[in-house]
Amino acid sequence: MSQLGPGTGMCPRCQAAWSSAVFSSLDADTIPAQVDAILDGTFELRACTACAFEFRPEHPMLFVSHVRRLWIVMHPLTDRREYTTLEPAVEATVVHEIVMAAPLVGDRLHGVRPRLVFGQHMLTEAVRAVWAGLDTNLLEIAKLLTIRRNLPALMAYGPFELCFERFDDGNPVCAIHALPDGARLGEFALARDVFAEAVAGRSLMQQRFPALFERAYASATRYLIGTTL
Repeated sequence: MSQLGPGTGMCPRCQAAWSSAVFSSLDADTIPAQVDAILDGTFELRACTACAFEFRPEHPMLFVSHVRRLWIVMHPLTDRREYTTLEPAVEATVVHEIVMAAPLVGDRLHGVRPRLVFGQHMLTEAVRAVWAGLDTNLLEIAKLLTIRRNLPALMAYGPFELCFERFDDGNPVCAIHALPDGARLGEFALARDVFAEAVAGRSLMQQRFPALFERAYASATRYLIGTTL
């Protein structure tokens, strides 16, 4: 079930206060227009009444698609440092929902792997990756391999994370977002062979980075910044 509720916050540019309705939950199977807005980056986009800066407000939200076995919990960027506390709560909620649900609903939840993301741009990435048919585990491994290959060039941006945006001529292109505020700094194309390397090294990478395969915050960023932000 999709639900709207009151939201408040501050413009990320001028700090003016805003207040408007935002989604607290979104059922992707019943409101495809909002899924399209997430995919094209316009979901909840608004302009500050004080400075006209366009932004997407940061707030908690649950994104669910039973058809695609998705259960994605978005938290604001400022909550990232709390991921070690939020992650088990997200995982436990899915288990509880399956146990307590009526049989028909419970069947729809079986096979769901919960995801925890921080920020509107990372919700967009999570949805885009699934709709594009990408294996999200391999995507995160590919990010780690890309960072290892290109560390000097990427570190020039300061603390950052990669966020899948699109394909260009078959190449996945990621935006470079600043940590911790999420500002988009540029973009970086992943090499064509990086996914092949990720597939070939999957078993080893699963041993080295088990949380990418087993935990809700399945993000390369957790291995880059820990709990320091």
